Amino acid sequence: MPATALSTQHTVEQAKVLAFRAVDFLLEHEVAPIPLSYGVAYEYLSGGSPELCRTLDEYLHSGRKIDAFVLRDLHERHLAVDRSTPLRSVGNDLQQLLGELTQNIEEAGRGAEEFGQALDTTLGSLGDNADAQSLRIIASGLLVATQRARQRNGHLQQRLQVTLAESEKLKLELERHRREALIDPLTGLWNRRAMDNELDELMAVEPDAPLSLLMLDIDHFKRINDTHGHALGDAVLRHVAEAIRKCLRSDDHAVRYGGEEFLVLLPRTSLLEAAQVAENIRTRVAALRLRRRSDNLVLEPFTVSLGVASRKPGDTRDTLLRRTDRALYRSKDAGRNRVSLDGDHGHAPGHA
Repeated sequence: MPATALSTQHTVEQAKVLAFRAVDFLLEHEVAPIPLSYGVAYEYLSGGSPELCRTLDEYLHSGRKIDAFVLRDLHERHLAVDRSTPLRSVGNDLQQLLGELTQNIEEAGRGAEEFGQALDTTLGSLGDNADAQSLRIIASGLLVATQRARQRNGHLQQRLQVTLAESEKLKLELERHRREALIDPLTGLWNRRAMDNELDELMAVEPDAPLSLLMLDIDHFKRINDTHGHALGDAVLRHVAEAIRKCLRSDDHAVRYGGEEFLVLLPRTSLLEAAQVAENIRTRVAALRLRRRSDNLVLEPFTVSLGVASRKPGDTRDTLLRRTDRALYRSKDAGRNRVSLDGDHGHAPGHA
């Protein structure tokens, strides 16, 4: 058998092994092997995306649950192509081009009008001799041509104005799709991609301003899903998201960070101020009482655990997120339903 055939056969065998390993990986984590999840698992096991491998390794080492939501988020962040950016660029370019064309046509119309006025003035200055009569005939013909050109330019300008309005609608539509690509459809909060963009910008634009993060996790969420089903679990996620919104200012940003994990970006907020926001969220969630309409089932009260960290000199996005995550896990290790602060601050006072 030729060397190339042996190489191809070896590659096919490797692919088969990886395929079975990817399915086993998903089943081990109780995730259905749908194409998107399978693609992430295959890419992870093959080592094809170092950034994806690093992120998923962090999940696994931290003991966090790997579910379909996490895998979808990893796919969007590391494997999917963001089509919104080039589309937005096209929309902006089209808008600019049409604006320039309209401006050119307007200038052409003004030029034609000025030319016509100059001809009118010239005709008025001609005498009554034969030579003047000949010139008047020539100038009249030019004036007619100018008027026709002006009329054509006017019609073209109207059409371009209509096209300009349509392009504005297209631009708004592209912007809507771009925003939707950054929103978690279940909760209406930002997704991880939006968080990455905003946090990077905050770290770069306001390097000296206070910046705090809080991360929260719904306590024993798997028990809710297993006992009452995913529909009620989704309702819990939506109500927690709404409770978070009600505790934030207009400049703060809430993110669905994982399956039952949320993250809040708090610009210009100190650690202790962020701890108070976290406590407000904790108490608001603990006070929720949910009733299922179909059978009037009242869901037992549930709680959240929270971790808070503030930016320190030299922090990157990843180091700040890791410290926030560690603070969250201190809350969970200490019994849940509490707020823990980064560093040596321990648990915020007054928490359950």
